[in-house]
Amino acid sequence: MYSLPKVMLVGGPDIDARLEIMDQLKGNFDICALGSHPALHDTFAARGFDYTTYHLSRRVNPFSDLYSVAQLVSIFRRIKPQIVHAFDTEPGIWGCLSARLAGVPVVIGTITGMGSLYGSRNLRTRLIWNIYQTLQKITCHFSDLTIFQNHVDARQFITTGVVSDRKIVVIPGSGVATDKFDPARIPDAERGRLRDDLGILSGEIVVTMVSRLIRSKGVLDFVSASQQISALVPGVRFLLVGPQDYESVDRISDVELNQLNQAVIWPGSRKDIPVVLAISDIFVLPSAYREGIPRVLLEAASMNLPIVTTDSPGCNEVVIDGENGFYVPVHDPVALSQAILQLLEKPDLREKFGRMSRRRAVEDFDLSIVAAQTRSVYWQLLSRSASQSVMNN
Repeated sequence: MYSLPKVMLVGGPDIDARLEIMDQLKGNFDICALGSHPALHDTFAARGFDYTTYHLSRRVNPFSDLYSVAQLVSIFRRIKPQIVHAFDTEPGIWGCLSARLAGVPVVIGTITGMGSLYGSRNLRTRLIWNIYQTLQKITCHFSDLTIFQNHVDARQFITTGVVSDRKIVVIPGSGVATDKFDPARIPDAERGRLRDDLGILSGEIVVTMVSRLIRSKGVLDFVSASQQISALVPGVRFLLVGPQDYESVDRISDVELNQLNQAVIWPGSRKDIPVVLAISDIFVLPSAYREGIPRVLLEAASMNLPIVTTDSPGCNEVVIDGENGFYVPVHDPVALSQAILQLLEKPDLREKFGRMSRRRAVEDFDLSIVAAQTRSVYWQLLSRSASQSVMNN
């Protein structure tokens, strides 16, 4: 009886972000996941996937990292996947190196962005960056393929000698389920309940940002812009959705968090992001964080929203300045305020940009497009691995 090739996706505590792509691929592959958050077992089981956990530390700790590698090698040897596909920074490095040590036939790493290591230049971050760059070069060398989510990151890795141009492919982000993130699917009653929960009155315009609370995402610029605009324009509410990140080198202080709470509505993390976006009129992500392609921008675009973001790698793949949104310089709350004000003053422009956002999401970034490209990569590498195995025998 023919058995499907076993594929194991490896990530960190948010490996459940890969569930939608797993759903798309499960008919072609026996697909499972490996992550660092034990509480996700039930989430994966409910969707019909096996889920295994391993130890992962976000801090620089050689002893902890060696333990992670040993554990990963043991898991790969026990489960015997034909493909290991690892995502994100540390899981990408340790997952790919451990898979190669365990003899996995096909090893793939996806660079989901450069993160705060490339958005901050303080001494500590630069030291960590040097270590990461070395480890990433080794990882790319021993992997069969490195997938990038935008062309700028791919070019940077090639020109700095981290990866060979013969071992890369660009797949535009993780995709977005445009059928799920569709404003037509959100009932008015759900929108009304959320507005009531958040204390947003009928008729008030909502400017939304969804992000972890770290500096390089532009959270403090969003707060500053909200203060400037609220002093000028009545009936505008600023909504920030996302968790604090206590472990990030880029985290905001308690004093800044207090200022944030006074300037914007901050309900923390929420699971109902489609509804959050459905009650929004403008979406903002003034990020200096080196994203692959920000998932929240894809979701906002799919929900028919005009977008204000930065002309930075990843962000500028979703937004075209003057077509479905505006670019603003990094760390420039005045320019951010001016861009938001333009959209506040011109409802017709908001509507026009929103329509184009939805069109771009459906035509260029739908999950089915990303799944088809991923599926093709898997089959090509499996075929090449099988051919090499025959030659070696």
